[in-house]
Amino acid sequence: MAALTIQNVSKQFGATKVLHQISLDLADGEFLVLVGPSGCGKSTLMNIVAGLEEPSTGQVTLGARDITYLPPDERDVAMVFQSYALYPNMTVAQNIAFPLEMRKVPKADRVAAVKKVSGMLQIDHLLDRKPRALSGGQRQRVAIGRALARSPSLFLFDEPLSNLDAKLRVDMRAELKKLHMRTGVTTIYVTHDQVEAMTLGTRIAVLKDGLIQQLATPMELYERPSNLFVAEFIGSPSINTADATVDASGTVVLNGVSTGVTIDTAHAGKPVIFGIRPEDLIVVDDGAIDATVTLLEPTGAESYILVDTAFGEFTLRMPGPGDFNLGDRMKLSFAPSKVHVFDKATQLRLNT
Repeated sequence: MAALTIQNVSKQFGATKVLHQISLDLADGEFLVLVGPSGCGKSTLMNIVAGLEEPSTGQVTLGARDITYLPPDERDVAMVFQSYALYPNMTVAQNIAFPLEMRKVPKADRVAAVKKVSGMLQIDHLLDRKPRALSGGQRQRVAIGRALARSPSLFLFDEPLSNLDAKLRVDMRAELKKLHMRTGVTTIYVTHDQVEAMTLGTRIAVLKDGLIQQLATPMELYERPSNLFVAEFIGSPSINTADATVDASGTVVLNGVSTGVTIDTAHAGKPVIFGIRPEDLIVVDDGAIDATVTLLEPTGAESYILVDTAFGEFTLRMPGPGDFNLGDRMKLSFAPSKVHVFDKATQLRLNT
């Protein structure tokens, strides 16, 4: 295991800049998730750490070693791909042992390693099968086992669950978290799925257009997003937003309704964006916001209720099936401490 430092890494393909001066420090044993929309640069950054791409500028250090320009096989890094990348003509045992065989590890040690990781991943009963006889989840476990057998200093996971069905994704997500708790190996995990990011990461780096928008713990991202993009990207259903203004006293006003939130009076008279999470909107008899139910989305344990307001469409998250019908009218309120305020021009967070 080792700490990882990415310092001022940029990547340019011709005239196209994909990464802009990315700097990250991972503590030994940390699980960092890179999350963002397609094309944001997260896989390119992963490939640079793996040695599959060279940075245009910057440095990558693993432990005490500068690995920026080392070939992949000299980095002590194991990567698990979205496509599994198993050898179809080899058995599960042979697939797991192959990286060790390439390193001239003695046969007895290879056998011991295969036994250890296959037991850990609960695939020890599949060792004689070939990949075509395995399910998607089993193949992914084999790919992880092949990486584990090497006992690397760093794990890299590039969207490893995106080919699995919904239930299997949830199961494998839990297995990956347990695996990290057992091994303690420093890990970078790339995904576009913010639920995976929130449940797996010790910290999350949110990327957009090759820039880190925010680096924080999952709850810090959710409760105190640094800008509107992070607020909208993290959280499902997404945060509710509406145009608002700031009066002379610094109070944020939503279409004439005071939100009870005050910010620096330097923003008085300027347009801002009001944000509130779906679970932070509450139905009360004396609420200041009039709303009409336009859509019901029961999911079992909770329901999403879409309502029309004078500020646009809002979503409520409520426990259970809910007691509302289409067309029902209600009044909404919220706690000022749950409100997020963003500058409309810069989209940066304004309230503390």
